[in-house]
Amino acid sequence: MKIRHKITLWISATTLIAAVSFSVFVYLEMLEQPYHLIDTELKHVAAVLLKQQQNDSGQPLPADTKYLPGPLDNYWIRVTDSSGTMLYSSAMTRYVDLSLPGTKKAYNVEKTIPRDQIQLGQDEHDEVMFRVRVVRADINNIAYTVVIAKPIEYLEEEMVDLLLELGTILTTFFIIVVLVSYNLAGRILQPIVAINLLAKEISGKSLDTRIPLGASKDELYTLSLSLNQMFDRLHHSFKRQKDFIASASHELKSPIALLMLSQEELLQSPDLPAHVREDLNNQHNSLHRMNRLIRNLLDLSGLERQTALASEHVNLAELTNQVLDDYRDVLAGAGISVETAYESDLIIQGNQEKLLRLLINLIDNAIRYNKKINGRIRIEGHKETDTVRISVANSGMHVGREDISRIFEQFYRVEKSRSTQFGGSGLGLAIAKRIVELHGGDIRFTSSDEGWNTVTVNLPDKEKNV
Repeated sequence: MKIRHKITLWISATTLIAAVSFSVFVYLEMLEQPYHLIDTELKHVAAVLLKQQQNDSGQPLPADTKYLPGPLDNYWIRVTDSSGTMLYSSAMTRYVDLSLPGTKKAYNVEKTIPRDQIQLGQDEHDEVMFRVRVVRADINNIAYTVVIAKPIEYLEEEMVDLLLELGTILTTFFIIVVLVSYNLAGRILQPIVAINLLAKEISGKSLDTRIPLGASKDELYTLSLSLNQMFDRLHHSFKRQKDFIASASHELKSPIALLMLSQEELLQSPDLPAHVREDLNNQHNSLHRMNRLIRNLLDLSGLERQTALASEHVNLAELTNQVLDDYRDVLAGAGISVETAYESDLIIQGNQEKLLRLLINLIDNAIRYNKKINGRIRIEGHKETDTVRISVANSGMHVGREDISRIFEQFYRVEKSRSTQFGGSGLGLAIAKRIVELHGGDIRFTSSDEGWNTVTVNLPDKEKNV
């Protein structure tokens, strides 16, 4: 789960718990207050009746109702003495019995009373809720019991409506809190997102980029500072590594050239024994392969140091024809047929020298890794919207997904034995990728089950974009 979602969840859950707790407290308080008032009213009516019985003992009830809050017919009332004799019952007692056995002083009871008998605010099922109060008193050594009740169906409906309103308010409030907390979490994490995006853009070719430090020296400032220090160390290490490769390659270039020249002079001698000549040929081939590797290292090191190239009008079709012409004897000797399908005016803005090297590497790679018998190369090129696409495909063995993901890495070779046999250094496609990147394009490698391995290059038509 993302941190933003976690922050949103915790804020929303905490706020919801607080809101629900407060709502429950308010609801219970609001529920208790009406019951308290109703109980007080019922107790008052019972007290009036009992006082009247004390003053006018033996007289039928009620005699005087001026001290009552309303007509007694609005209440369910039953007054009995200790012997169980009914001293008074209101009209409502004819429809329902509300007295319950036990010692409870106050309780609620729900009864069904048809509306055609009496109107008490029944619900759709003819059910009505009563609040019952039991009052007991000893008057003149006689125990009296007053069971008095009042219909409170309206109060129950009001409390149900209040509960529904609270539920609606809490739901709306929760949705608002989720939206607000999600937005707030996004604002809190925005600096981290910016740092993450910038850190992703920093690679081995842009290690000189640094994360801007904020004005306030908070935790994000410390994080940015630590990352910048790490990039400083990486930049220094990468620079030293590149300098070492360039220096070592340069230093090895001259000795190897002298050794090759010396060996070539020895091979010109007619008096060499056959086994010595064979050894010298093998050594000369090894030095030639090492010389090629050093040149590739120097080229790759130079390309990695470059950030921009001199640009001119370049016709990729003409460059491709030139490379194929140079490799004509090699292709004929390997028995490889070439199929071409590209337009004659694949003109872009680029560096002709580097693009020529790109095509040489791709075609050379297609020759080296082709089938030994009846090999084929297919070169296609065409213009698309603001892009020139050229592809070089060769017949050969299928390349697995794991190898494809690493095919453009330095010194990576799918078939190491063949690469050594044919003098490959594992740098051709790495150099090609860097040349394409310097031109603002992209390169990809695909391998089909039918036995075709294809390198596709997309180069932007900068002239059209201007």
